[in-house]
Amino acid sequence: MKLYIYDHCPFCARVAYIAQSLSLNIELISVDYDDAQTLIDLIGKKMVPVLQKDDGSIMAESLDIIAYFMDLKSSNEQREPSEQATLFQNRSFPLTQQIGRPRWWNLDLAEYRSVGSKQAWRASKETEGFNFEELLENTPQYIQQINPLLKDAELLLDLENGESSLPIIDQALYFSMLRGFCVESSITWPPALEHWLEKQSKTLSIKLLR
Repeated sequence: MKLYIYDHCPFCARVAYIAQSLSLNIELISVDYDDAQTLIDLIGKKMVPVLQKDDGSIMAESLDIIAYFMDLKSSNEQREPSEQATLFQNRSFPLTQQIGRPRWWNLDLAEYRSVGSKQAWRASKETEGFNFEELLENTPQYIQQINPLLKDAELLLDLENGESSLPIIDQALYFSMLRGFCVESSITWPPALEHWLEKQSKTLSIKLLR
């Protein structure tokens, strides 16, 4: 199976997290951000993640793909994130965008390696309300909101000896949101949370955004 992704995308990261946790044989294909045609040929529009199954059929939508993976493994794990995890996502997503959009495209990620991909990113993601220079200037006020959010995440993950007892769908959601903040070095990470994040990254071979 092939999973088409953007490396910065949290929805792609959570699908990859589940695939790796279930030891599925998945080929991850990072699509150039300027390459809309590959995704249009697969799904009819520019969107990720997209799964191409072994039989050639196509599936989109992260939660649908995750449920499919769990079915493949006859897993009894819950398919939907908990309300608590979903609320955390709703709180953190705007902040990941404010921190990430003006920074991710400068990382060594596969989707940004061409000049055209960087131009496409800025043309797509920089708007009047998301001016990159202004977002960077406003970093201190975002940090004031992010630091307590990370303390909440540490408690919500219920970490013990570096491990979380939450269902993997919830862990995948927290991981996918938190990794987006790694791009900004002035953020203060609770030690146990940082340890968990780095351990998951190493164990599952999903790099952090730094």
